[in-house]
Amino acid sequence: MATSEVETDQIKSPGESKKSKSSRSMKHFKVALARFVKELLKPSWKQGNMSNETFKTIVKKTVDKVSGAMKSHHVPKSREKIDRYIKSSQQKLTKLVMGYVDKYVHV
Repeated sequence: MATSEVETDQIKSPGESKKSKSSRSMKHFKVALARFVKELLKPSWKQGNMSNETFKTIVKKTVDKVSGAMKSHHVPKSREKIDRYIKSSQQKLTKLVMGYVDKYVHV
């Protein structure tokens, strides 16, 4: 490829960097949220009260529901803000997770 040629995927539109930054912060938010949900579910999973598949389903459903309900401009951007959000929403998140446990875990 000659130096004067530029591939179309290398050309960025003005709003693209903002979008990738937003999606990057959403990815970090989802990872932190999944970590929190996994910590909630681990004792029950280790006791054998739920299968590995159920564990994964509950984590995925919780992360999808919480992240899907957030508008992109409300997603916490830094690790500190993400941690603060999870800490302040801990009761609601726990209630949501326990609702999924009641729905998917058949003891």
